[in-house]
Amino acid sequence: MPPIAALSAFEAVVRHASFTAAAEELALTQSAVSRQVSSLENLLGVALLEPNRRRQIVLTASGAFYAEQVRQMLSQLTAATTEAIALGDRGRVLRLGIPPTFGSLWLIPRMQSFFAAYPDVAVEFSTRVPSRPHSGLGNLHALIDFADTPGMDGEWEKLIELELRPVATAQIAEAIANSDQAALANAHLLVHSSERANLSGLFKDPQLAALRSQPTLTFESYAMLFQAAIRGLGIAFAPIELIGGDLSAKRLVPVTEFSLQARSTGYLIYQREMAGYPPLAAFRTWLLDTVRESRMTTAGKRHD
Repeated sequence: MPPIAALSAFEAVVRHASFTAAAEELALTQSAVSRQVSSLENLLGVALLEPNRRRQIVLTASGAFYAEQVRQMLSQLTAATTEAIALGDRGRVLRLGIPPTFGSLWLIPRMQSFFAAYPDVAVEFSTRVPSRPHSGLGNLHALIDFADTPGMDGEWEKLIELELRPVATAQIAEAIANSDQAALANAHLLVHSSERANLSGLFKDPQLAALRSQPTLTFESYAMLFQAAIRGLGIAFAPIELIGGDLSAKRLVPVTEFSLQARSTGYLIYQREMAGYPPLAAFRTWLLDTVRESRMTTAGKRHD
């Protein structure tokens, strides 16, 4: 097992591309850092830096691979140390990955009730982009992700199904209602990249069938899609759960009563062995209850 001091020295040299800068960060002499790296190479039996290139840091193939692994390990060790200190002070840490739009528009506005119920839990939020290949939990305790089907790595607990509705500015909605083709000449259909396969279902609504010939703008971010709709670029195919603020402020209005279920489902993902970790167990219980309450509120408003 390599000494942590040697690993830290190697990681700092690679990150700074300099023995001098690494020595300053670690409060060591340059020669001490060089000895640490040399001892690590001797222990492993492989060269991590190209010979005779110590002034200009050049990694060998083994060095490049090892540097990335060491960086991740030290990052996890730092997180674990922070958590251990917090636990020693009767605190709790939950490292949570969240999609940016879902996090800012749905989760964060509701988090005050969680902190009121669990004031000793500190949450470290990490942004994770949905609709990309799932990259695992890393050093996170849990992750909220959206996918067509659950993955096989860890527990994927079904969290939320989004309802897609066509929304636009009041002016564009009026043009749709009046079949005003001239007013819709420059209107685009605005969709998330994960929902392009849902377009055929959208056109089943008679009022929206005219949009079939309109150009489509595709966005990887729902936040950008909402802004495009607010700026009058066209009709957005948007999750009703994420646009409550824009609807209340009348920045956007429903174009029709037509709706479709989103292809991607939201999941809470965690490792099975972490299910009993108190901060995660508390957050899971609170989150599932909050999703149920939100669903009932949305259904009640729709009924009214």
